[in-house]
Amino acid sequence: MTKQNIIDTIIDFLASDAAGDAKGVYHPEIVKQHLSNVFNQVIYNTWISGKKSSDFSQLDAWSKTYECIILAQTHAFLPFAPVQLPNGMGIRQVADNADTSNVFAPMESTADVVFAELDVNTMDSTPTYKLEQNNLNTDEGESSHMLKFGKLPEAPSTLITSVDVLMVQNIEQMGDYDIIVMPQGSEDSLVKLVIDVMSKKQESDTSNDGVFNPQN
Repeated sequence: MTKQNIIDTIIDFLASDAAGDAKGVYHPEIVKQHLSNVFNQVIYNTWISGKKSSDFSQLDAWSKTYECIILAQTHAFLPFAPVQLPNGMGIRQVADNADTSNVFAPMESTADVVFAELDVNTMDSTPTYKLEQNNLNTDEGESSHMLKFGKLPEAPSTLITSVDVLMVQNIEQMGDYDIIVMPQGSEDSLVKLVIDVMSKKQESDTSNDGVFNPQN
């Protein structure tokens, strides 16, 4: 289901008699904002659930794989700003596109110095990555963040030319007609959550000012 499908479903319901006192004509941008807020809360609640069970695999069901081209054998730009979750959980996995069993190890920005002192680099050849911000513009389509790589194979070994990055979807950075990946059966629950929030707030109008004008 695309973001636009979800928005249209919500607007159609709120324009019907089934919406009760919340019935009205709602501006798509207002619906989009509520959808983003609810989606982000669902993602955070999923992370909380994973923390309690020590199993963050539930986040994978809200994630999508993006192929990113490695430039100059040093870095790759991400398609959008990662979802801000503790411990970099917005990026679920980075792997060689040609061999997805070759999974990169995440590194903190300060880890290079520590590992150099421990001489870890000579003992482990696993490729590494660390997240860095490229610019402050995080609008849709902007290359705001990049992955910096370490310990990539060098010629004459087979070079890694691109990576598959499994990222939790950032709904605010997605286009209206992008497919939103979510657990099976979650579409209806997500729509209901947004409708519940909007029905309580009663913010509807044909303009994007948040003023509620119910239908008579």
